[in-house]
Amino acid sequence: MAIRLEQMHPAVVHFPIATLPLAVGADLLGSLTDNPSLRSFGRGAIAVAAAGTVAAAVTGLIAGEEVNVEGPARDKLMTHRNLNAVVTLAATCMAFWRANNDRPGAGYLATGVAALGTLAYTAYLGGQLVYETGVGVGPAGGVYREDAPTFGPQSPGRFIEAAAEDLQAGLGHLIDEVGEGYLVPSIAGKQNPTS
Repeated sequence: MAIRLEQMHPAVVHFPIATLPLAVGADLLGSLTDNPSLRSFGRGAIAVAAAGTVAAAVTGLIAGEEVNVEGPARDKLMTHRNLNAVVTLAATCMAFWRANNDRPGAGYLATGVAALGTLAYTAYLGGQLVYETGVGVGPAGGVYREDAPTFGPQSPGRFIEAAAEDLQAGLGHLIDEVGEGYLVPSIAGKQNPTS
């Protein structure tokens, strides 16, 4: 079974989508009912959720370098990417904080609820990118490189090398575009001049 670089993101993105609500929900309910078992579950689940957000962010940056996007779809992709970077940072900070605190505080829970709302919106944007514009869908012309390496027993080295190159390029694009003021262009109406 071979997997293309842009196919890694949809393969892992469901982990944070599933575990972040479980973690925040367990901690919220555990706090409201003073249930230590729920709080303990929340504490472990936020660590899993944070790891999932990091995996989704890394594979998302790689996928962003492999897909063909222009115009409003590019702005939507940048918004999706940038807001998910915020969710990744929030979940990671929450996991570190929660590892050292038995009880979730109000700030922690508020951060979790905000992260959930942001995650839901970015998942919606991701669905729009695929199902409305065909980003990453080969027959729709949504793949940037048809010759991207696939992961399989014969080519793990080239796949890892290409993934590292795309990750570096994706981080560079994130930094450059945010530095140029393109934080959430599909929301703010500030379109990228290359879009």
